[in-house]
Amino acid sequence: MIGDFKNSKSNRIAVSSLLASFSLILAIISHYLSVPMVPMLKVDISDFPIFLSTFLLGAPSGYIILFAVSFIRSLFFSSAGWTGFIMRMVSCIPIFFIGIYQKSGKKLFLLMVCAILFSVIIKIPVSYIFWTKFHFMPPDFIKSIMLPIVIPYNLIKNLVNVFLAYLFYKKMKNFKV
Repeated sequence: MIGDFKNSKSNRIAVSSLLASFSLILAIISHYLSVPMVPMLKVDISDFPIFLSTFLLGAPSGYIILFAVSFIRSLFFSSAGWTGFIMRMVSCIPIFFIGIYQKSGKKLFLLMVCAILFSVIIKIPVSYIFWTKFHFMPPDFIKSIMLPIVIPYNLIKNLVNVFLAYLFYKKMKNFKV
């Protein structure tokens, strides 16, 4: 069962590396898939392997993979650079809540709703500051797209990533390794 799988350090490293690589591949693919009405927003499910590693191996694994993937993305193929790295690190919030779920067995749905809402609430001012101050986008434009586009986009993106990770986790936890 999954418990045997988690006890071997080499298995943990191998699975973490595999999921980090998968996240980077999804990030590269999503780099070319933009939302038609707002091309700066990408169809991005690259956080789902990070959340899956958190479900499978715990929050420390999720944090390490998130940091590594975000760093590589910011260096090699992010148009946002270091600001994109900081924005992606907001995904620590769902990882934190998945860790709470694992330790306490609390209701996953409630924890994930809180995680998604908290991460979006934090991303709103950070996005506004970065887009206006460092990427020189007009503040009026950012204000005009924030409520109808950016907030729903982030809610949907986070929901899809967490939901996919949970579905895969449920299917994988019965595998013998």
